[in-house]
Amino acid sequence: MPAVDIFTSAGANTWTKSDSAVSCSVIGVGGGGGGSSGAKQAATAGGGGGGGGGAWGWQDFPASILGATETATVGTGGTGGAAVSTDSTAGAGGSGAAMNTTFGAWLRCGGGANAAGGQTSGGNAGGSGGTGYEAGGAGGTGGTTSTGTAPVAGTGRAASGGGGGTGVSAGSTGTAATGASAGANTRGSTLTGGSGGGANTGGGEAGGASSGEPHGGAGGGGGGGAPTGAGGAGSAGGNYGGGGGGGGGSLNGASRNSGAGGNGANGIIVVFAETSS
Repeated sequence: MPAVDIFTSAGANTWTKSDSAVSCSVIGVGGGGGGSSGAKQAATAGGGGGGGGGAWGWQDFPASILGATETATVGTGGTGGAAVSTDSTAGAGGSGAAMNTTFGAWLRCGGGANAAGGQTSGGNAGGSGGTGYEAGGAGGTGGTTSTGTAPVAGTGRAASGGGGGTGVSAGSTGTAATGASAGANTRGSTLTGGSGGGANTGGGEAGGASSGEPHGGAGGGGGGGAPTGAGGAGSAGGNYGGGGGGGGGSLNGASRNSGAGGNGANGIIVVFAETSS
C-alpha cells in the first residue's frame, strides 16, 4: 500500500520523504479565479465575469531524485470582487495572486485567472483557465443587458470556470449563466456547475470533489441582475480549483448594491509514495 499525503491548506506545506520510498506520484489542481462584481449604473449596468478554473497536473518520480523534504504549495482561490454600493461605479475585479499549485520544482498546475473589473455598461470579461497537463476552463463574460455568457468546462479532470453575471437596464430581467460542469471524477460521476441566478438572485452552488480527491471542481453560477433592488451574488467555485461566478449588475439608488463576485476554490496536492516494505 502506498503512503498518501493530502494537502488542502492554501499556501506552503512541507512534504517529508519516507526513508523507504521508492517512487512517488504527485497530482495537483491549481486554485480557481475569483469572479468580478456587477456594475451599478443609472441606465445600463453590466454583469461581472466568472473566474477561471485551475489546471490539473500529474507526474511520476523516482524517489531518489526528490529531496528529503519538498514544498507542496496549494494554490489559493481568488477572492470575488466586492459588491458595489456607490452609484455610477464599475464592477470590481476578482483579486489574489497566489493561485498556482506547485510541488517543489517538479510539478506546476496553473491557477485560473481572476475575472476583470472596470466595465460599466458592458459586461466584465471572465478569467482565463489555468495552464497545465489538463487546462482549466475559462470563466464566462458578464452580460450587457441580459444573460452572461456560459463558461468553459475544464479539460479532463481540470476545474471549470464560473458563469457570467447578468447585466441589467431599466425594466429588464435576466438569468445569469450557469457555471460549467467539471469532468468525470474517479468515481465516474460529473460535477455539476452552479445554476445561474434569476433577477435579484444569487448563483447556485457548484459541485465539488469529495474531500481529499485530486480532481477539479465545477464553476460557480453567476448572479442575476437587478432592475429593482440588489443584484445577485455569484456563487463560489467547487472544490478543488473551481472558478467563482460573476455578480449581477444593479441600477442606481438606495439599497441597490450590485452582486459580489464568487470566490474561487483552493487547489489541492496529493502525493502517493510507494515504499519498499
